[in-house]
Amino acid sequence: MSKTIHIALMISVFFCFTLVSSAQEDKGRAYYDFGVFAYEDGDYGDAEKNLKKALEFNPNNSFYNHYLGKTYLKMERYVEAKNYLSKAWELNPDIPGLKYDLAFLHYKMENYSRASELFEEIVKEEPENVLAHYHGGISLYKEKNYSKAVSLFMTASEMSPTIKANGYYYAGICYLKMGDIDKAEELLKYVRDHADSESLREYALKWLRVIETRKKELRPYRLNVKLGYQYDSNVRLEPLDEDIYADEDDFVTVGYFSGKYNLINRQDYVAGVGYSHYQRLHNHLEEYDLLGSILNFYGQYRKGPMTFSLSYLPHFYWVDSSRYIRRQQIKPEISWKITDSFLTRFSYSYYLNNHLQDDDRDGHTNELSLTTYYSLKSRRGYLFGGIGYEDKTASHPDRYYDQWKVKLGFYHKMPWDLELNISGKYYSQNYDHVDSFYLVQREDRKYNGSVSLSRKLYYEWLRVVGELSYTKNSSNIMDFEYKRKMATLSLTARF
Repeated sequence: MSKTIHIALMISVFFCFTLVSSAQEDKGRAYYDFGVFAYEDGDYGDAEKNLKKALEFNPNNSFYNHYLGKTYLKMERYVEAKNYLSKAWELNPDIPGLKYDLAFLHYKMENYSRASELFEEIVKEEPENVLAHYHGGISLYKEKNYSKAVSLFMTASEMSPTIKANGYYYAGICYLKMGDIDKAEELLKYVRDHADSESLREYALKWLRVIETRKKELRPYRLNVKLGYQYDSNVRLEPLDEDIYADEDDFVTVGYFSGKYNLINRQDYVAGVGYSHYQRLHNHLEEYDLLGSILNFYGQYRKGPMTFSLSYLPHFYWVDSSRYIRRQQIKPEISWKITDSFLTRFSYSYYLNNHLQDDDRDGHTNELSLTTYYSLKSRRGYLFGGIGYEDKTASHPDRYYDQWKVKLGFYHKMPWDLELNISGKYYSQNYDHVDSFYLVQREDRKYNGSVSLSRKLYYEWLRVVGELSYTKNSSNIMDFEYKRKMATLSLTARF
């Protein structure tokens, strides 16, 4: 009899605990329902309050954790959102919508690798989920996985007219990054013509300008022509490195032409031949008229952000119609596009110099150069700077020297189709031996500043350019000190 009473008492205690637990669970459910209603109404503060109260009754309820995580996601309190969504995932990963919320949380926290992984799973499980396609595409785009991203963008765009303009915009950029310029242009033109957002249309226009430039870059030929009239306050007597000047001014007609043609013109590899011609014709000091002619045989290989090139350039110079210098140059170069805004270029040049009127100056030159470019956020200009080192030897020890070079500059596109270019250069030149005539070991410091302003003239390919330049050379040998000012007005054409 006592055993029967003992069993009945245990059953009664069990039912009491079950009823209490059920009552607590029901009370937590009421707060959960209030929290969900507040969330759907956009009252996230009230939603947070009720959902936290619900969790006090049952902290391991996966649905309570999920909705509190969703609430914090809406409130942009991402660390707290991650805590509750992660706990819900541990308790019950099959809650509808939980995987999307976690993926979107990682997207907002810029953890694009994990976000894209989850979005791709959702796309396979729910092919009709437009937002999973779209946000998955953006996550892959941020990871620079353009081939996968473009597929998700195109699917989302075809599924939803609301998303179409945005989807085509990102898909167009992806196609451009992948090298399919025609498809990129087609999609971005649609955005330009159909997007409801004015800012989105403007962004599409900017990328269409990039495409226009890229198309020009992919043409197998380049032509540049410049014709100008110049005032020179101190005419230079030697065309290269002697720094000997006339101390006389003159007006000069300046002409320049360069062209090249890619015999092989692939996306990743080009090879071709080019030619440049430079000429100065003085009004009065005709004996110092200069003509320069340079051939260029080149090859270039692109691999991701890296570009490798090699050029062979024979140079020929004439002064007053007489042969003056013959040089041969070999130039390997590496360019690295570190980011979309930052480019660096490293080059080495070897020159074999033959001075046809002065055998003492025959010899060779080794030159190293490092230049960097930084594009401004507006994409309307860039900063550039560089450093170089040159070492020259010759038949006569008086001609041996080494030289450091530093340059800084700024380029910017301005209103009314104006383009501004400002640059400064500094040279430190030290000769290796005591000069046999001056009996001094020569040391020079040269400063140069220039500014140019150009404007489109009727056509995109035609510009008028005004340039001002000032140079000062300081030397421990007075004969090599000078100042020079130049002002030039030119027409330039680029094709």
